Amino acid sequence: MTKKIIISTIVSTVILFLWSGLTQMFPWGVPTAQTISAQSTKQTENFIAPNLIELPANSLTTEKYDEQFVNKISTLTTDKTFSWIITKPVGYYNVGNYFIKEVLTQLLVALLLATLLVLTVGLTNQKRLTIIAISGVVAVTAIYGQMMNWWGVPAIYALGAGINLTIGWMLSAFVSTKWIIKQ
Repeated sequence: MTKKIIISTIVSTVILFLWSGLTQMFPWGVPTAQTISAQSTKQTENFIAPNLIELPANSLTTEKYDEQFVNKISTLTTDKTFSWIITKPVGYYNVGNYFIKEVLTQLLVALLLATLLVLTVGLTNQKRLTIIAISGVVAVTAIYGQMMNWWGVPAIYALGAGINLTIGWMLSAFVSTKWIIKQ
């Protein structure tokens, strides 16, 4: 059974990674982000964004801003708004490191899904897939429900990301139950 868990984990990691990448292009993924640039010199390349908002240098950022916000979760209150802000150095988004972290995340998820499928091997595949679907909905509710409440994450993003997560888990579980960790 260990060999099946390893194979399932590897196959599911690939499925989950590819699905995760594909779903970023859906309307509730990356396109929901407002992209603003306020650089004094073009030191870094902007994300490819059709609706980039370019503001004058120093209209939003200063050295003090970076000192105060980088590598922290913060709140910012103005006269009219309250913002949750997560700020990372530009280097954090190095494509290679970013993808490696995503692969490792999906590897862990795949291992946990394979473990769940092994624990349910005596059930019909329909029941096993139902358990995976319910697990996905539980995870989505626990994570995105709180984010919608505490962070004000837009419902379209939360629902879309939740659907993406559940479908990804179902795809990988279907492949695994059909060809690897069979009943």
